[in-house]
Amino acid sequence: MRGGKHELLLRGVVELDESVVGGRERGSGKRGRTSKRKTLVAVSAEQTPQGGLGRAHLRVIDEVSGKTLTKAAGATIELGSIVKTDGWRAYRALPNAGYLHEPRVQATPHAAAELLPWAHIVISTFKRWQLDVLHGVSAAHLQSYLDKPSTGSIGATSGSTSSAACLTAASCTRLRPHTPS
Repeated sequence: MRGGKHELLLRGVVELDESVVGGRERGSGKRGRTSKRKTLVAVSAEQTPQGGLGRAHLRVIDEVSGKTLTKAAGATIELGSIVKTDGWRAYRALPNAGYLHEPRVQATPHAAAELLPWAHIVISTFKRWQLDVLHGVSAAHLQSYLDKPSTGSIGATSGSTSSAACLTAASCTRLRPHTPS
């Protein structure tokens, strides 16, 4: 039996980041958020007390404003949780919404995977899965794939974790993020 919405929320230490999902825009040379073929996604990944990957949620968002990212956090993360983010200014609204915010400023865009390793593993695994298995997903149908509950036993015992997050958890069960010395 499924639990209530509060049982589905991530808690404790949670990494929150945004990413884009979608194909290349041929001939435009545009990458990232400027491409019209890409869909913005908020990624939240729960850390286990041992530092591993717990549950994860991916959610389509319209923009990367403070209001939108705080709303995405509210839909996936329990109030009072510690939310780790990069230094993007839109995350500054999280403390006012009831979260303990730990922003980490990245030296370069490539350092984001080191600052928020589980969020980046979740999104990169989803991107690879949707390309290899589905051969891409249209923006109109992306959220339904992100929401689709898993019928397997990987992930949350309540069966509330999405197929994409379970796939990611299955591929990461023995991984630990790299910690530079």
